[in-house]
This record gives sequence, structure tokens and C-alpha cells, in this order.
Amino acid sequence: MRNVYIVFLASNDLGFRRLIMPLGPLAVAVAVRRSASFKSDDLLFICDTFREVLHKAERHKNDRVFFLASSMQLIRGVNQETNPAILYGKTLKSRFPNVISCVGGPDVSLNHDDYLAHFDLVFQGEIGTTDLLDLIGSGVRSFNSPAPADMNAEVFDYELLRGKKYLAGTLQTTRGCPFDCSFCNIGHIYGRGVRTIDPDLLERRLESLATIHRGFVIFGDDNFGGGIEDKILEFLDVIIRFQERRRYPFVFGIQVSLNVARYPEVMKKLREANVTAAFVGVESPSEEALAASRKRQNLWGPMPEQVETFVRHGIVPYLSFILGLDREPEDVGRRLRDLLDICQTPFLMLNLINPVIGSRFRAKAAAAGRLLDHPLYFRYNLMPLKTGRPYAKIVEDYGALLAWFYDSRRLLRYCGNLERKRKDARDPRIQRLFMAHVSWFLILKLFGFYAGICLKSGALTGLFKTIKLIGRPKAEVLDFLLIRGTALGSKRSMAQAVRKVRAGLDGLRKSALYPYDIPGDSRRTLSSGATARPIDKRSCSRAGMGTSQ
Repeated sequence: MRNVYIVFLASNDLGFRRLIMPLGPLAVAVAVRRSASFKSDDLLFICDTFREVLHKAERHKNDRVFFLASSMQLIRGVNQETNPAILYGKTLKSRFPNVISCVGGPDVSLNHDDYLAHFDLVFQGEIGTTDLLDLIGSGVRSFNSPAPADMNAEVFDYELLRGKKYLAGTLQTTRGCPFDCSFCNIGHIYGRGVRTIDPDLLERRLESLATIHRGFVIFGDDNFGGGIEDKILEFLDVIIRFQERRRYPFVFGIQVSLNVARYPEVMKKLREANVTAAFVGVESPSEEALAASRKRQNLWGPMPEQVETFVRHGIVPYLSFILGLDREPEDVGRRLRDLLDICQTPFLMLNLINPVIGSRFRAKAAAAGRLLDHPLYFRYNLMPLKTGRPYAKIVEDYGALLAWFYDSRRLLRYCGNLERKRKDARDPRIQRLFMAHVSWFLILKLFGFYAGICLKSGALTGLFKTIKLIGRPKAEVLDFLLIRGTALGSKRSMAQAVRKVRAGLDGLRKSALYPYDIPGDSRRTLSSGATARPIDKRSCSRAGMGTSQ
């Protein structure tokens, strides 16, 4: 009887297309393969959808099957009712009771007890050099890795993904965060100290990735280079050297804090490295709210100027904000609209505050008796706490801001503004080298996706504007399709998020769980006698939504 290992990242499953290369499962797969207990006739599969998992389990039901799930929630610390890893684990066990199921990942370290009831082995911490097969063979139900892993001792073999085509490759260079944002739990998961890989290892991984992938690559660091200027420059020197040698096979996306814009040499080298997108955690236009949240790194200068610095270096900024922070002013909605209209970037992620496990914000809210516990809060992405501003006013601002921002004409105007600035900011030589790897066939495929997004989002104007692409250089066509396609795709998903939150508010009204009032909307008004239900001790092991650094 053979051993068959099925490795799967539940939160990466969209059911139909491979978007982002699964870095966590790749580390798990390598850990399995390097074990002395892995035999020559054993099989290992990295699956991208649960449908693939079920197919492999059925095909090998006469073998000994191990299901190794990696639970890396996009929102780390999510209640089990909304956790796909637990849902998939339960489903697989119901169909194939003999499967030995194991789970690990960042969310497991936060919600250990939730997973323990549904998996044979719950692994907390980082894989590092742990022998997974020896651990599984020991029969233990729970294992907590004793110390943070040495990132330089970990092995990533991208060859295990050969034959799979992903829209984005992935790399990781850093774990841990030096900042102290109260709403974030990255420091709790990976530590406040910053761990990084050696520059020569980064170069080897870039070379390895280039053997199976071309195009967009995401650095899966919560803060690229740990937000440390010298370390960022060191990494960028390696990347630039690799790109020059390989004639720019990659275009990169990173996640950084807004304060990176104050380092001129970093911004210059980001451009030289062909970094063209940055997820930036701005969080609030309010200095009071940022100070209360300890997001001090965003307080050093005018926000519009910092955002413009990214654009001026050819980098598309994807701005993230949170509504509901403590000490948030009543006019935060107006301030945010003003800021976005000045920046004119078509990329916005707007979140509602939630006290994620391991964050200082959660501990503070719990001590004040502000946490709330009911499945509706988690099911509908509501805020499971008593907020400083009126609860319904925050949600009203949330819906109004997204409706304003994602007006098709405004959104396409912002897209056009960004395209013009990007055209002026790009290095022509780097652009020419990278575009040599991009075929017109790929452009045609992207046009098909873009047309579909326009139709689904109801933005027919965006489709009509493609007439202007006739006779334009390939680089401009690519920018047009990617920028507008991503923006319009986000429009649709944000509209769904608003509908979900409003449905949750209706659920709270019917259940009389939270007293709130929306002026002019009697459908969503609760009686003033409704009472909030405080959180119980057990639910302190759960949380809702969070955001980036």
C-alpha cells in the first residue's frame, strides 16, 4: 500500500482558475519529500481546488491517503463558521473516513481549538526543519513548533509546481514586523523581530522560480524588507542584478507601509527592479485614529504626496483603509473621499474594523467589555464589538464610500489618470525588455477577461473605450487591460461585500442584537431597548476581519 500525500491551501481555492502560486503548501510538500520516511513509490500532489482533492482521494482510496491542509486565511483569525479549511476537512472526512488529515498555517496558531475537533493532527507554528512524516507517524494530536523557523534552512522546490500555470508567482523574504499597529496580529504570529533570508538565497530562489514562471510575482512579506531601509535596499540590489541578467522576466508586487515613500533611494531602486504594484496600508485619513492605533509610521508627512511618490516611480498603489478605528472623527467619510479624490488611484480596499486574535486592539476591547459574540457578526463580516462611533453610521459610511468610489465614470477616470502617469514614469529600456516576454496572444486572452469583467460589472463604457487601443504599443495595451480590469473586478467584489454587511444588519435588527439607527432608513432601525450581548470567554479564541501592515 502506497502513501499518498495531498497538499492543499483552502483559502486559495476559487474553484476554477489558479491565480496565486501556493507558497505555504510548497513548503509543506518539500518538508514531506525530504523526510527519510518518504518512500520512492509514495506520491505527492499539490492541489489548487477542493475538486482536485476529492478526485485524488477517490482515485487513491485503496492507498493510505494523507490530507495536509494549509490554513492561511486572508483575514487571519476567522470564526470556524466561515473557515474553508475546516469545511473542506469535514467534507473530506465524511466521504473518506480513513484519510489522515493534518492542518497547519497562521490561522491554526490563532484558533487551535477550532481545528482540533476536525483534524487528526493540528500543527502550530512554522514548518522549519520539522520532520512532518515522523510527527504524523508518532500519533500526536497536536504539535507546537518550539521556536520561529530559520528561514535560511527552509527549502523551496518550485519544480514541484512545474506544469501548473499561475497568474502570479510568489516569494517570501521576511517574517515578523517591527511596527506596533494595535489592530494587527502579524507581530503575534511571527514576532516583533524581523527575520529575513540571506541575499544569496533570494537570488537562488529567483533563479528557481524563473525556470517555471514568467510575469507577475508577489512578495508574500507582510512588510517588504521588514520596512527597514537598509534591508530593502539589500534585497533590491539582488533583484536588480537578477533582472538585468535574465532580461527582466518578472514584474513585482510588494506590500509596504506608506512611510517607504520617504526613502528616495528605495523608490528609485523599486523602479529599477520593475516593482509596479504596492499594497499600502494607509488605514485612515485621520491623524487621531492613526495615533490611537499606533500606526505612527504613517504620520511623518502629507498622505497625498506620499501616494504620488509611488505613482511618480511607476508603482501602482493599492490603498487599504479601515473604518471603525478608535478616535475616528465623525467626518472620516468626507476626509477619505477628499484624500481619494486627490490621489485618484483606482485601487481601494475598505475594511470594517474587527478585533483579530493576538492584536492589542482585541485585548483592549476585551478588557473594556466591548466584544460581542453572535454568529451573525462573523457570517456577515460585521464588527463584533461596540464601536466608538455609532455602529450604523460606520456601516453607512462604508456603503456610501464604496458606492461613491466605484461609480464607473469616476473609476475609469482614475484609471486613465494612472495610465498617463505610469506611461511617463516607466523606464523605456526595462519596459522593452519585459514586454519581449509578453505575447500578443496573452494580450488577447487578457482582453477576453477584461470584456467579461466589464459585462459583469455593468461598465459598458469601459468596454467601449477599448477602441482607443487600436494601434497603441503593446505595453500601453497591457497597462490598460490590467489596471482597468483589476479596478472593475474589485468594483464587483466590493458591491457584494456591501450587500453582505447590509444583510447582516437586517439580521441584527430582526434578532434585536444591537441598538442602532440609520437616519432616513426605517428598514434598518432597531428599538432603543435592544441590548448588545457581551462576548463569552470561549469566544476570545475567535476573531473577525483584519487588514495589512
